Amino acid sequence: MEIENPMVLGRIEYPYAPYEPAVSFEMHDDFGSFIACGDVYFEIGDALIHIDNISDYLAAGYKDDTTYDMSDSKVIEYVEKHYGFAHTKK
Repeated sequence: MEIENPMVLGRIEYPYAPYEPAVSFEMHDDFGSFIACGDVYFEIGDALIHIDNISDYLAAGYKDDTTYDMSDSKVIEYVEKHYGFAHTKK
């Protein structure tokens, strides 16, 4: 059954907002620390850990406190040898 509405001439088209996906390139580690471009972070299992938090992460999770007194380059070498992979955010 068709009903004609004398108040409407033609079709009514509602414009819809264009789809704009919300893309975020921000990264945060499992402690909530922001990982900026050029920062080193570690992938240990399914965890992402910023280099600033790696010593606390190893001490809490693995009872390993040897990285507290190491330089960043030594920490990277140590963690890659024993626990996981180091990455630099691009």
